[in-house]
Parts: sequence; C-alpha cells; structure tokens
Amino acid sequence: MATVEAKESDIRDDVTLEARGHEKTLEKSSTLSNGKHCLKATFVVLGIISVIAALALIVLAVLTSMATKAYDAEQTSRMVSMVLLAVSAAATVCVVIYGEVAVFKKQRNPVHIAAVVLAILIIVQALIAGISVNVEPSDEAKLQKSLAESFKLAKDGNPRHSKMWSMTQSDLDCCGVYGPEDYRSSKLPYYFPPDVPIACCPSYDPSRSDLVQERDRELCKVKKTYYNGGCKDLVLLVFKETSSMVLTVDIILMVVEIILMIVGAILCSKQWIHKVEPSK
Repeated sequence: MATVEAKESDIRDDVTLEARGHEKTLEKSSTLSNGKHCLKATFVVLGIISVIAALALIVLAVLTSMATKAYDAEQTSRMVSMVLLAVSAAATVCVVIYGEVAVFKKQRNPVHIAAVVLAILIIVQALIAGISVNVEPSDEAKLQKSLAESFKLAKDGNPRHSKMWSMTQSDLDCCGVYGPEDYRSSKLPYYFPPDVPIACCPSYDPSRSDLVQERDRELCKVKKTYYNGGCKDLVLLVFKETSSMVLTVDIILMVVEIILMIVGAILCSKQWIHKVEPSK
C-alpha cells in the first residue's frame, strides 16, 4: 500500500514539474513575443521620424542650393553637395518605406537590406555635411564678391539681378551692399539723399502701380525713411543660419538612421528569425 502511494506521489510530482516547465516555456514565449512587437513598433515610429527629417532636409537643401545659385554661382561644389544631400535624403525615404513594408509583411531579408543601405547613406550624409555644409571664410569672401558684382548689374538695369535685389532689400530690410550710400551718384552733392529704389523703403509694395511706387519713393528719399543698413552682413547671416539648419537636420536624420539600423539589425538576428519570417 505504501509503495502504491509513493508511486502516486512521484507521478504527481512529475506532473507538477512538467506543468511548471510548460508554464515557464509559455512565459518565455510570451516575453519574446512582446519584445518582438515592441521592436517592430519602435522600428515603425523611428521610420516615420526619419521620413519627416529626410523631407525637411530635402526642402532645406534645395532652398540653400537655389540661394547659392542666385547669389554666388561660382560655388558650384556647394550647390552640387546640396543636391547630393537632397538625393541621399530622398533615398532614405525610399529605403525606410521599403523596410517598414517588410516589417509589416514579416520578411527578414528586406529589413536586413534596408539596414545595410541605411549604413551607406549615413556615411555619405556625414561626408557631405562635414565637407561642404559649413560656410568657411573663403565662402564668405566669394559671396561678398558675388554680391558686389550682382549689385552692379542690378544698378545697370539687369532684370534678373534687379528683381533679386528688390526681393533681398525688401525681405531683409536693408539697402545696397554696404548701405544706402551705394546708390549715391558721384555727381550728386552729399547733402542730397542717395537715389535709393523703392525696395529700400518700408512702404514698398510690388502689387501697386509704378506711379504710386514712384511717389512713395520720392517721399521716402525726402524724409530719409529708407533702410540704413547694408545687405551684405544680413545675406551672409542668412547663409550661415540656413547652413546651420541643414547641418542640424542632417545630424538628427543620421542619429535616427543609426538607431533605426540597429533596431533593424536586431529584428534580423537569429533570435527573431522564427518570429519574423513567414512560415513555409
């Protein structure tokens, strides 16, 4: 009798141990599943952030390239760098979307490919940002020279440069390269105000008729209400600020790309293969 009871007790112990082992297996499986879903959610959120940052970088790079071409056409390398930066950001958008779709479809290889391509794009963006984004003293000298040449063409009646300087002076509240005296004729006595254009006046409104604009310009000259500061320093400041914005957004994008690449690599690791790949 005692032997039978002992055997029953051993059987109960075995069943209990087996049940506990099964519970631990289920608990481990649940933990892995939760970790997988957390990684997937992180990958998706980071992908959305990187797409937004990449689009912002494209806009800033294109605007900077256009401004560089307008004010200083000699800085060809800078314009090319901005274009390449915009192209790399566009490539980032495509790669991230490709990786996001792969995650939703539970495909491992496309996520791995996306992570590798992101690593290449990070290197390219870092090189461009480090070499060509910052405004160096040589760039400032070229910009000052280009501004002086452009201003001379505007005074001579060149339509393109006249329009550009009208926009610049109106938007930045400035007048001339160094000041309103840039518009003074050598034959005009000093006690007369310089012959500034209406764009140097606060009342400038391109939608009004030429007759009204001319009247406002004469009043502006007589009352000396035109802008007193030159545009050189302000244009240079805009270039520096724009370059800083491009660099900042590029750094943010690269940081997000690095984290995204790491998460993608974890999703592709052996620990998650049986969870990510579809069953065959």
